Amino acid sequence: MKIIKKGTIAIAMVSTMLLSNIVLAESLVLSIGSRGYGAAVGSALKSFEASNPGIKVEWLKISDVPSESRKLYVTSLMARSPTPDVFAVDVIWPGEFAQRRWISPINDDFTKEEMAQFNPSFLEAATVDGKVYGVPLYVDGTQFFYRSDLLEKYQLPVPKTWEEVISSSQTILAGENNPDLVGFVSMWAKIEGLFMNWLSFTYGNGSTFFDEEGKVNVNSPEAIVATQTMVDMIYKHKIAPKSILNMRPDDARTLFQQGRSVFLMVQDFAYSPLSADDSPVNGKFDFTRNPYFSEHPNAPATAMGGFLLAVNANTKHREAAVKLLKFMTSYESQLSAAVNSSKSPGLMNVYDDEAMKDSKVIQQLGKSYAAGLVRPSARAGGVYPKVSEVMQIAVTSALHQSKTVEQALNQAQTSIEKLLAK
Repeated sequence: MKIIKKGTIAIAMVSTMLLSNIVLAESLVLSIGSRGYGAAVGSALKSFEASNPGIKVEWLKISDVPSESRKLYVTSLMARSPTPDVFAVDVIWPGEFAQRRWISPINDDFTKEEMAQFNPSFLEAATVDGKVYGVPLYVDGTQFFYRSDLLEKYQLPVPKTWEEVISSSQTILAGENNPDLVGFVSMWAKIEGLFMNWLSFTYGNGSTFFDEEGKVNVNSPEAIVATQTMVDMIYKHKIAPKSILNMRPDDARTLFQQGRSVFLMVQDFAYSPLSADDSPVNGKFDFTRNPYFSEHPNAPATAMGGFLLAVNANTKHREAAVKLLKFMTSYESQLSAAVNSSKSPGLMNVYDDEAMKDSKVIQQLGKSYAAGLVRPSARAGGVYPKVSEVMQIAVTSALHQSKTVEQALNQAQTSIEKLLAK
């Protein structure tokens, strides 16, 4: 008869328990760029793992360039890979990713009260057929920068409307009599930023990309007036230079920073270089939400970008993945990212926190995002890039006056209707 010693039994029991813990421990992969939101990720993951000792998270540091990270995701998701379990998605991706069943709806994982705290327009970008497929992580978007010193010099208020932008530009240009100074610059080259500009003008005139019945609405009377205003700013009012037609965001920012433009509308990245110690306009500028047209006060006009977090539809650890998503997008995590990493929260109530009192720029950005709009990517889904391309071509042809505004938008209307009908 074989005798088994008590010590052997004890060791075997301990080994079994350790193996059991290893098996029970869940490993997640979080994919998010190391630069865009990276500074906030490390500390957040440490806190999450401390609160959830049974879950370990690997941080997959991908490119912060959306086109590059998208290629990585598409390759992985098309292969039905279960990882990354949770990943950051650009605001224009959820429509396509949801249609392809690459990401999981999360309505049932949040209460209505919890969802109501997020920026409603930004959340709209992740809502497909009534289901929410992503949660706002951080927001960025276009802002309206202005030369506060010149407005003060000519005793002009900060413009709220496009009509005021035009009249204030004309007053200052006439008074300064400087051939190197222009009234307004922005990103009007044929790029995604041009489409964002067009949306800001069009929504600011009371129109929308889709009407209340969900039909394409790009050639509405309001959209025609808004687009004609863009054209007139170059050729009729002469407050925007013809070179604006080739400008990308940093081109426009550079001109403004050199003191050669009164107004600038680009993404909020511009604030940092404009306020640098060696910037010619440091202390001479400020920013506010994008203007609207006088007949549509407070219309949403700030075109937003940014990222949401989504759960991989093929994750093998959905419950743990949702825990991580909720933690990363929680009030505490977004407040920490705002205070310590200057990231604008997707949760609107964070902007009013006492800890934000010294983050004046972030608070000001929050006011702009409260009047925000998102691109029509959720409804357009997988054809959104083609929709954007159609609009870029249409607006460009109008701005170059190779077509009338009506011709350009009517053709865009027809083309987009055909794209969405496929």
